[in-house]
Amino acid sequence: MVDAIRTYADYDSFARRWHSETLRDRDVTLETARERGLLNEQDTHRLWQLLGLLDEDDVFIQLPEWLVNEKTDDGRGSLATTFVGYISRETEDAILFKDSSPGRRLMQIAHQIHSIEHGIENAVDSDRRKRLNERLQEEHRRFEERDDVPYLSDEWLPKSQLITIIQRRE
Repeated sequence: MVDAIRTYADYDSFARRWHSETLRDRDVTLETARERGLLNEQDTHRLWQLLGLLDEDDVFIQLPEWLVNEKTDDGRGSLATTFVGYISRETEDAILFKDSSPGRRLMQIAHQIHSIEHGIENAVDSDRRKRLNERLQEEHRRFEERDDVPYLSDEWLPKSQLITIIQRRE
């Protein structure tokens, strides 16, 4: 579909691209940047976790703040500039982005899911494992329902203004 979609199958190639500007500006490798603490790896890992939970057609998209301002009526103050949704149609100049939810919120839920899964793997007693499994089901439900109101509902977005479109492929 859209030529601008970047797909990643492994974390390090994703991290290199996600932090490419920092790596280029500092003239360092990913490994050196990690050693020097130049990257926010926590957010990068959380985004990677989110990408791993998305459906096959879903994409993570980053937009300039002015475009989000133009396309939303959100009066909550701080605007989200990252979203998860899917591209239903496209023209030469634009994409129709549907069923979107703020990316930051979904990153938090994805991180919760990952943490609970890790807790289940390490749980020693069956009661704890059972409680964690119940929490895990609830977090998956929250993720799937995306019960917050979409910020960008069925919006045509100009391709020239898309900062990033990402999918994770296994």
